[in-house]
Amino acid sequence: MATRYWLKKTLGSSYPADPSDVLNTKRRLQSQGYYDEPEYGITEYPDTPMFEGIKRFQKDNGLRVDGLMRPRGPTESQLAAKSPRYTCTICGAKHGGVYSPRVCADCYLK
Repeated sequence: MATRYWLKKTLGSSYPADPSDVLNTKRRLQSQGYYDEPEYGITEYPDTPMFEGIKRFQKDNGLRVDGLMRPRGPTESQLAAKSPRYTCTICGAKHGGVYSPRVCADCYLK
């Protein structure tokens, strides 16, 4: 099965973030136990728990611990490979279940 990538731009604490990159990353980290949803919920804004989750994921998977995720880089690739796959009930696309097992990111954000 092909790896599904989602990052459009590098995601890091000193980089401008794409909102869909942030949401997709938080949901994928959460599905693997690396992101605890804050009291205020999951937002499209980068936050400390997301970057801490990236670093923990990197450490646990033998990756360079720098808190960065680059498009098609080792952290994104490893996280994508571990993410569950579902079929969107709206468009029929295969995705990683980043919003729910039923709706893909593209349909959710419409």
